[in-house]
Amino acid sequence: MRLRFLIIAFMAMATFGFSQETQTIFSNDGTGTKSFGGYGGPFIHVTQINNDWGGIIGGKGGVVINGKFAFGGLGMGLINNMEFLGDDLNGNNNASLSLVYGAGGVFAEYIFNFESLIHFSIPVNLMAGSVAVQDATSEDLEIESSGIFIIEPGINLEFNLTKYFKPGIYLSYRQVFGSSLVNLSDQDISGVNIGLIVKFGSY
Repeated sequence: MRLRFLIIAFMAMATFGFSQETQTIFSNDGTGTKSFGGYGGPFIHVTQINNDWGGIIGGKGGVVINGKFAFGGLGMGLINNMEFLGDDLNGNNNASLSLVYGAGGVFAEYIFNFESLIHFSIPVNLMAGSVAVQDATSEDLEIESSGIFIIEPGINLEFNLTKYFKPGIYLSYRQVFGSSLVNLSDQDISGVNIGLIVKFGSY
């Protein structure tokens, strides 16, 4: 419940807190013009994790400088508990287990040709999160859990449908570090993400 609340809070912050009009600031000599905008919105993707595929939902929002550089925050979590067979740490090596995952952090993004109808951007997410392994027959029974750190580079293909609405598709790779689980390694939790994002705001 706490994880779901955090995800909803991140999505609300991303959608409403960072959507804003672009403002322009001029330097004293009239050169070096800088524009500041922002965007926010939800995203959803399928992810490869522990040799299986699951669904993730989340939100992100940030500030955009000169239509090229963006930075801000994001949060996400698994929609479904992913089941697998493993060690219940109580003598059963073939127990029915499930995986729960959630993370949040910051991102930096470079945007190419933001005024084009179709353009690319390259985001890099830096996040901290947690992975828990539960008894699949009883979600209240946690077998083990661990904090993790994540570096997630990716590429977005975005469409300028309107000035304030930019849907897109993206591909990224989640590299996990620092887990301390019996049933799952860093590489098990790492994986490819393929998804959709909707950005509301202005570059």
